[in-house]
Amino acid sequence: MAVLGDRSIASLLSALAEAPDVSAAASFLLAEVMELTGAPRACMLRADAGDENLMLVASSGFDPELENVSISLGDLSNPLVISARSLTSARGRTPLQPRALSALREWTALPMSQPRLRGSSPVISANRAAELLRAADATLVTTQEHRFGTVPSGVVLLEGTVKGAAFDDAAEVVSLASPLVARLAALEGAWEATERLAQQRERLTLMVDSLPDPVVITNAANDIIAQNQRAERLLQVTDADSTGRRRAIELNNLLFTSFLSKAAMSGGAQAGPRELNLVDPDEGTDLLFEVLAHPLGERVGPEDAVLSVLRDVTDLRRAANELERQVQRVRQAEIKATGERDRLNLILENVADPILVTDERSNIILMNEQAEQLFDIGDAAPRSRRAVASVRENDTKFTSFISEFALLNDDARRERMTLVHPLTLTELPVEVVSGKVKNERGEPIAIISVLHDLTRQVENERLYEALKKLNSELEERIRAATADLAEQNARLQWQSQEVERANRLKSEFLASMSHELRTPINALIGYSALLLDGVLGEVNPRQRDALARGRAAAEHLLALINDILDLAKIEAGKMPLHLGDVPLREVILEVAQQMEPLVRKKQLEFSINVDPECPPIYTDRTKVKQVLLNLLSNAVKFTSRGRIAVEARCAPGGVRIDVVDTGIGIKPSDLQAIWEDFRQVDQSRTREFGGTGLGLSITRKLLERLGGSATAQSTYGQGSTFSVYLPLRVVLGGGPDDLPLTRDLQASAD
Repeated sequence: MAVLGDRSIASLLSALAEAPDVSAAASFLLAEVMELTGAPRACMLRADAGDENLMLVASSGFDPELENVSISLGDLSNPLVISARSLTSARGRTPLQPRALSALREWTALPMSQPRLRGSSPVISANRAAELLRAADATLVTTQEHRFGTVPSGVVLLEGTVKGAAFDDAAEVVSLASPLVARLAALEGAWEATERLAQQRERLTLMVDSLPDPVVITNAANDIIAQNQRAERLLQVTDADSTGRRRAIELNNLLFTSFLSKAAMSGGAQAGPRELNLVDPDEGTDLLFEVLAHPLGERVGPEDAVLSVLRDVTDLRRAANELERQVQRVRQAEIKATGERDRLNLILENVADPILVTDERSNIILMNEQAEQLFDIGDAAPRSRRAVASVRENDTKFTSFISEFALLNDDARRERMTLVHPLTLTELPVEVVSGKVKNERGEPIAIISVLHDLTRQVENERLYEALKKLNSELEERIRAATADLAEQNARLQWQSQEVERANRLKSEFLASMSHELRTPINALIGYSALLLDGVLGEVNPRQRDALARGRAAAEHLLALINDILDLAKIEAGKMPLHLGDVPLREVILEVAQQMEPLVRKKQLEFSINVDPECPPIYTDRTKVKQVLLNLLSNAVKFTSRGRIAVEARCAPGGVRIDVVDTGIGIKPSDLQAIWEDFRQVDQSRTREFGGTGLGLSITRKLLERLGGSATAQSTYGQGSTFSVYLPLRVVLGGGPDDLPLTRDLQASAD
């Protein structure tokens, strides 16, 4: 690229990938594009979630009213929409719509792309885009074709006409960075959806746990796979439970399992017994439950699952037993004397549920006050027409029920029906429990009916159905989100493989181009030397100074290229090894002699301490010298006063070399970053210390090639220690993972 290099592009994309959200990434990208092009104002518009409108994401230099700008993606008369949907750049000298953008007299539009997703907007062809832009008094800018598998995602609008290298750089930056911005937007949406799903799941769990009735889900083997807190109190043992409570819960599990087995043998959960006796683990009393079982099928698991709701009818059974005794007393009272009727009336009036007594012809002969509100019009207080109609409707339903029951041979009948309360005109769900009163000959002489209010139970059933529906929707959403995340992970893996392949090809190219890159620079250095030596003629002092500066710059450039080519050779696997026995002390002394002028120039104290017991190592002498030169060069560069020391000693399976300095030190947060390619602690353009940031990266890769390793310890402001481990013998054909690392070196690094 004309202005930006691969390093700048990598830094930009890395910064975008580390952005906390889409807004921050968009603002950062917009600032970089403005800096490249020199545009005084710029903004970024992205397609919304439904690909219907272009919405503002970031802007610079515009009025606040631009924040509410919205452009329909179906408006093909707008140059910005045409540029975005055709993935081609455009320029114009006419005002734009909407009004917030009309102040721009000259503008340049750069399209943004994203990976193709299901339902994405199609790309408009370049010919069609050119026609539409001409109709809108704008021109199409010829650029490279968009990448395969990408679709429109937005547009970057710059004030002014951007041309030449600045335009190419800006278009390339937007093309490379827009998929990252789109990915951040997709991740934000996924996280928001995940949080919403988690909140819904918590609410649903709270609702189930808040139910007063135990709720249990069992599989085909009658094993409990889910239960609410009420069911856990009856069926689940905890570590804090006493012995008596544990025995009660074990008994409850046996009873519940036996109930499910009997239900399965009798033809399924709905056809089996409905009543279940359990023990209260806290009080030790008997509990009676009415089990409402619902098969769930494959909505819960691969096996047949059954949802059981245990409705506590202990008090209801006690009340029913008590009512039965009262009815018997009433029968005896009717036989004995009319005076007993007053006693019966008193009993009936004290029962909270409506009670009615009908004769053998289904005529109501007696009812309590609660029943009178439902079935008697009365003369005490006049009622509205709707109230009278509701009373008659209630009487019709109840009479039909009693007439059918009277024709049957059953002694008792239980049925649900919905009445209307005349006072409130609201529906009243009730359960009618009726029983026949027979004389000595077994002939029915009366029917006693009790109406139980089921308002709360019906509401619980309604809530349960709603809960079941919400749970199904939640599971569907989770499956959809999981599938989408899996697709995104596969796409990211493919992109990672492509990036790795491109990086490998780059390294192989640079490694094969070493001669072509070095030859021109060596020629510059050689001709400069000839001129300085006067071989090609005399030069004056000013020319000599200029030639000396040019030669120094060429030598510096050659050193930088050598570092880059060395790194490329290592990455491409084309760095040869020339192995032999290497005396460690001799190599260290040679390196020290080369560094001595730099050390003296900065007036630093320099010392070497090599353990005489260190044996020669079988390795590449040149690579070891390069490692030591890199470490000592860094130590001298970043040490302005104090000392530099090189210490070597034996280590298990090899040797260890420490380069110690009293320089500026390294912050703990930067200890890992210094080993990265093209990475320096100070990345600013005004940094004090120069260099490419490849020295330590090459050092580590060379050590890995030699079967060794390197670590660093540092105290910021006090100095650093770089430790190198080299094995006694390099094994050819093995990778870095096949070579030894000592525990001693790793422990010191920790």
